[in-house]
Amino acid sequence: MCLRLGGLSVGDFRKVLMKTGLVLVVLGHVSFIIAAVLHGTVLRYVAAPRDAVALQYCVVNILSVTSAIVVIASGIAAIVLSRYLPSSPLRWTVFSSSVACALLSLTCALGLLASIAVTFATQGQALLATCTFGSPELLALAPDCPFDPTRIYSSSLCLWGISLVLCVAETVFAVRCTQLAHQVLELRPWWGKSIHHVSPEPMEGHDLLSCTSSVPLTL
Repeated sequence: MCLRLGGLSVGDFRKVLMKTGLVLVVLGHVSFIIAAVLHGTVLRYVAAPRDAVALQYCVVNILSVTSAIVVIASGIAAIVLSRYLPSSPLRWTVFSSSVACALLSLTCALGLLASIAVTFATQGQALLATCTFGSPELLALAPDCPFDPTRIYSSSLCLWGISLVLCVAETVFAVRCTQLAHQVLELRPWWGKSIHHVSPEPMEGHDLLSCTSSVPLTL
């Protein structure tokens, strides 16, 4: 009988880990693209270092890009681990990168939520700081801006909303990846459940998590 991890056979465990890694890679790439579009359409015009709101916008966007890169790297590591489960250094790499990914994505989500709240509170004044007018009611009367002021407000909120949803999804899947890496590392405790070892030595011609024992590994 095959060894089992978290109630799954090794083959199913590999598939779940690979799918989780693929989802992280896709989410990371989409988040990176959204952050690049946001910078190219909105934030490159918001470059006033003395403005705390504008600085917060830029910091959150940089955090979004960094988080996306970490998410992609974590997803790739999880995919590789699904093929090479016996590798102890790779297990720890996936575990540590997944934890960092979850923390960064959560921080990014909170930052984006703050950006949306501040934009609503200030009526987008920081977004229109480079224009020659200060009242949103004058958008159509004095459009002396390097961009279309009638769309900058809705565009930025829309992109921030999409990024927020992506960051939340990244956090969820990063936590799931952390759980899978935790299970394969056989660390204790895992939410109060004990782990029973079957055999610390792999049989010749088989890897550590192959069908090498007639006793199942239960969590």
